[in-house]
Amino acid sequence: MANIQLYHFSASPPCRSVRMAAKALGVQLELKQLDFANKEHLNPEFLKINPDQIVPTMTDGDFTLWESRAIMRYLVGKYGGEDNSLYPRDLQKRAEVDRLLDYDLGVFYRAMLETLMWPVRNRSTPTKEQQEQVVKAFNRINTLLKDKKFLTGDNVTIADFAMVVGFAAEFLFQGNMSDYPNAMAWYKRMQELPYYQEVNQAFYDIVEKMRNPPAEKS
Repeated sequence: MANIQLYHFSASPPCRSVRMAAKALGVQLELKQLDFANKEHLNPEFLKINPDQIVPTMTDGDFTLWESRAIMRYLVGKYGGEDNSLYPRDLQKRAEVDRLLDYDLGVFYRAMLETLMWPVRNRSTPTKEQQEQVVKAFNRINTLLKDKKFLTGDNVTIADFAMVVGFAAEFLFQGNMSDYPNAMAWYKRMQELPYYQEVNQAFYDIVEKMRNPPAEKS
């Protein structure tokens, strides 16, 4: 198996989705952590690899790819065998996964980012419109999972990986998550995956630090 390098930031949701996909496939990644606080992503060396200077960025030999959903599709295509339930070959099943990946990119992840994650980082309060968007997003996921174990059926797919990293911000939500029992049951199933905690713990740690910064010394 070729040496796959992944430039990443451990707490980044898109980076975490790629790492879970790799774990599910048994693909060993050579992780290259970029310290955004020290602006390592602006280094000329990384600029040569990715002119957009974003993570995750994957290199597979001479091939370079960024954008998390594209990377996950690539990994399944290369290492998933003839057919893999993470991103099935069946046209209709694959279309369902693609639809959710597009929904996540355009709607769901944006709602989680703008309403739950950014206000913690910026110490700001989300607007009423933003709060309504996140409630709508949670309701959509809850309805989608009414009769399913995972987002498209009985098997976990890369759509689950893409969306759970945003959903993980639910503990920042000021509302009552018990209003979304199907979504929370799915979230619990995702957390029970053998690699979930290893990949995602850095996110919980960094958000906790933002919520409860150390007291300044007098």
